[in-house]
Amino acid sequence: MFSLSQDAVKIVKEKIIPFVEQLNCKVLHLANGTTVIDMGVEAPGGWLAGKLFVEATIAGLGHVDFGRFQLGSIDLPSIDVYIDHPQEACLSSQFSSWPMPPVPAGVIQKMGSGPARAIAKKDMFVNLWEYTDTAHETVFGYQSYTMPSEELANQIVTACRICPENLYILVAKTGSIAGSIQVCSRTVETSIWRLHKSGLDLHKVICGMGTCPIAPPSRDEFKAMVRANSAVIYGGMVRYVVDCSDAEIEAILPVLPTMAAKRYGMPFGQMFEEGGRDIFKTDKDINSVALWEIQNYNTGTVFHVGEIKRRVFAGNHRIEICGW
Repeated sequence: MFSLSQDAVKIVKEKIIPFVEQLNCKVLHLANGTTVIDMGVEAPGGWLAGKLFVEATIAGLGHVDFGRFQLGSIDLPSIDVYIDHPQEACLSSQFSSWPMPPVPAGVIQKMGSGPARAIAKKDMFVNLWEYTDTAHETVFGYQSYTMPSEELANQIVTACRICPENLYILVAKTGSIAGSIQVCSRTVETSIWRLHKSGLDLHKVICGMGTCPIAPPSRDEFKAMVRANSAVIYGGMVRYVVDCSDAEIEAILPVLPTMAAKRYGMPFGQMFEEGGRDIFKTDKDINSVALWEIQNYNTGTVFHVGEIKRRVFAGNHRIEICGW
C-alpha cells in the first residue's frame, strides 16, 4: 500500500522547498528542528503555492489545476481537482479535522489537515476509512493566521511518533491567495463526507472530481472564511464514478446537494457566527456542494442533482458572498 506521508514529503522536498523564492514563500525552522513553509501568513504566497498546498495535503493522489467559473456575468478562476483515491486523499488526509485546542469566544478556530492525520488517527473523520499510514516523515497543513508554534509541532510529532526534524508544516491564512485556493479545493473532501453521511458504502466509490470558484483574497480573515466556504457550498460541483446499483444512488440523491439543507440560502457568515467562528460547530447540514453528477460504472446511468443558482451564489442580499 502507498504511503500518504512519503508521497506528500516528496512533493514538499522536490516541488516546494527548492522553489520557495519563486513561489513567494519562506522556509523557517523551529527550535525543535521542524521545518515550516510559510505559504501565506507573513509571506505573500500565490497561485502556484496554493496549488502545491493542495497537492501536498492530498498526498499527490490526484491532479490539481486551475480553470474558469462562469455563471451569467460572473467570471472567476476556479480550482479543479481530479482524485482517484478520494477516501484516502480526503478522509485520511485533506480533511481539516486535526484536534485543535479551544480558542476564546469570537476568535476564528485554526485548522489542521494533511497526511499526518493518517498516522496519528486522532479524529473521527480519519477513522471513517480503514487506511492507516506508517512513516518516519510527514506533512501537516495548517490553516492559520499566525505561524505555528513549537508547542503545536511537538503535539503533532508526539501523536505521529516521529522526530521533530521530520515534520514539515505548510501554513497559510484563509485570506491569502494560497489559503483561499486550498479551502476552495475541498469540493471532493466535503462531498465524500456527505456520501458517507447519506449512507452510501464508500468502498463503491471509484473516483471523484470537483471544481469551485476561487474566492478573492482578503486581509479580513472572517470575510475570507465566509467567502471561501460560501464558494464551496453555493458554487461547488462534483462528479463521481461509483460501482453500485442505480437504486442505491436514487435513494440518496435528494439529500446530497446544498439545496437539500434546511438553511439553504442563509448567509454562511451568520451560521459561522452561530458556531462561535469554529467551522466544526457550524451547522453541518449545510456542508455539501451545490451541483452533483454521479456516473454509475455498473449500469452506465448518469445522475444529476442540485443547481448553482446565480441569485443565491452572488445576487441575493442574503448571501454574504455577494459582498466580495
